[in-house]
Amino acid sequence: MSDDLFSKLFELFDQPGPINWKLAAEVARHLAGEREPVEPWAAEEYRELARLAEYRIEQSAPFRIAPALDVLPLDGRGWTDKNLESYAHLVEPFASSVADGPAAPLMAQLAPAIIGLQAGSLVGTLSTWAIASFDAGLPQQPLGPLSLIVPNIAKLGSPADADEKEVRLWVVANEVAFRAVSQLPWIHDHLDALTSIYADAVKIDPTKLGGMMAIGSDPAAIQEAIEEAGGIEGLLGGEEADGPRQELEAFLGAITGCARLIARRGLGELAPSFDAITAVRDSQRDTESTRQPLGVGPVPAEVTQLGDKFNQEVEQRYGEDALETLWSDPSRMPTAAELRDPTGWAARVLLGGWS
Repeated sequence: MSDDLFSKLFELFDQPGPINWKLAAEVARHLAGEREPVEPWAAEEYRELARLAEYRIEQSAPFRIAPALDVLPLDGRGWTDKNLESYAHLVEPFASSVADGPAAPLMAQLAPAIIGLQAGSLVGTLSTWAIASFDAGLPQQPLGPLSLIVPNIAKLGSPADADEKEVRLWVVANEVAFRAVSQLPWIHDHLDALTSIYADAVKIDPTKLGGMMAIGSDPAAIQEAIEEAGGIEGLLGGEEADGPRQELEAFLGAITGCARLIARRGLGELAPSFDAITAVRDSQRDTESTRQPLGVGPVPAEVTQLGDKFNQEVEQRYGEDALETLWSDPSRMPTAAELRDPTGWAARVLLGGWS
């Protein structure tokens, strides 16, 4: 982080609210980079593909598909500006974690800026590699227009037998399906609850705050202290956060896995290379950073694969109605262990029979 950017962090301490959105926007735009032109034809083609995907997936999904109000093909900078605050619910709960501990007065001052820094870092970083919200696996709230990062789609690798239009249909169908699953009535309440549990378990490591408590409010001195601690993430400690993080990640994996399943099933013969394109993208995702220093980060490709397999096995073992029943209630969501063990999940959930 430059001295100039760090100084601005301190200038904005008196901003209201738990997140410093001015700093978040500055960081996100810096990471997203300069604007890139998007071809005029893209808007019409992506709208047509979205309506086709919505119609096809509606025929086979276990729940209703709500059409997107609009479809926006954007560059990374435009996507960042459009979606920055839609990820607030995934970082805001961590403000109390930052403000807790033996240096609470100082950290309470720092918290809005640190959370703003994290929000901007999350969204700005996503804009550099994600192709749409499904690619990160993080539900947006509130849900806006269906937005796609066209320059990143153009860089998306594909198998030799898949043409560019099939790849674009694959992208749109996955986004339509992900939005459908993530907008089920209880999803956001359950996601917020799991995020809050995780945030409550994240604590500042007091052994790394001794120097900061004595250096006052000089930006350069605090910057040096944070860097010596290993960055913001280096101030955080506590193995007790591992379990809540894994449960949150498993829930997001169940969402992304279900979305992948219904997108695949909905496209059918229209995208014969669906699984091959998916494999290419998963391989690319393995090289992306899937961890954020504070807050909720992108879902690893491996976890989405587990979620896909889990949803498939539920449907195959227990019939077509089982998937709909699975997604009718948060109590039927798999735990982190059950995501890898559908039989264990069935022993818990199906003990009293489907209702």
